[in-house]
Amino acid sequence: MTDQTPPPIRLTPSQLTSYAQNGYLHLPLSEHNLITPTLLHQYTHEVRSLPLTHNAHMPYLETLPSGQKQLMRTENFVPYHADFSSLLTGPGLESILSQLIGDEQGGVALFKDKINYKLAKGNGFKAHLDAPAYSHITSLTRPGQELAHITANFAVDAASPANGCIEVVPGSHLMSVPLIPGGGAIDPEWEKEQEWVSVPLEEGDLLIFGSVLAHRSGGNESGAERKSVYATYYCRREGEGLREVYYQDRRERFPPDHERIPGKDYSAGVQRYAFAAPFTTIEKPVEAQTAKAQEVM
Repeated sequence: MTDQTPPPIRLTPSQLTSYAQNGYLHLPLSEHNLITPTLLHQYTHEVRSLPLTHNAHMPYLETLPSGQKQLMRTENFVPYHADFSSLLTGPGLESILSQLIGDEQGGVALFKDKINYKLAKGNGFKAHLDAPAYSHITSLTRPGQELAHITANFAVDAASPANGCIEVVPGSHLMSVPLIPGGGAIDPEWEKEQEWVSVPLEEGDLLIFGSVLAHRSGGNESGAERKSVYATYYCRREGEGLREVYYQDRRERFPPDHERIPGKDYSAGVQRYAFAAPFTTIEKPVEAQTAKAQEVM
């Protein structure tokens, strides 16, 4: 019996150089062939259809300008979907990411996973860096330092400016990007001064970028949804189990809508995890609002 596993993809020197200089790399489906668009759609639909339960996958809602709520994202789905687990923790994708992160010997480990649905008329994502949402975890392994995170984004549906594709500032991973205090949202003045580049994707395309690349996306002004799968990784040599630590903290401080306890103060979690994505607003407890008002008086 022969091994049917395709050989690992070797990135070209020009691809490696492009990633190092620009902070991101676009691999069309024809260049990676890690999954077919049909299966990508099927798996995404299966995750979206998972029954609502506690202490499992983590679906989050968003509020539209009309006041209507709709599904915005599902996180932590890999443990509950074997096929996605095979794709996102398999040797093909790991080989690509390990080459880009510069640690082929140690490899990468999955840190977090999410599907952004960006349904029709769904909200956009503010200009931001991802790294500040991970710094509380990286401090466990290297206090005072940052770990290198890298994200793989599979386009389930084609992404264009009309339906809110990702926009980036090439080379911003080499800059000192000013942030609004208390999160990873980018200072509006810096955002205005930059030349933002749209990155359109076809179904099945793969976009890879690091956690300190400035990026954003507009709202979905089309009449159809625009789904994307995101998986973020770190160098395995930094230690095992960081994903579990991350989601334990996230579930406690910023749980999905259906797990939130009325009256509980989630303000610290909002600051840590909700500085860019259009999550539903969590009202502060009455006592917290009163204390804030007294500070102003």
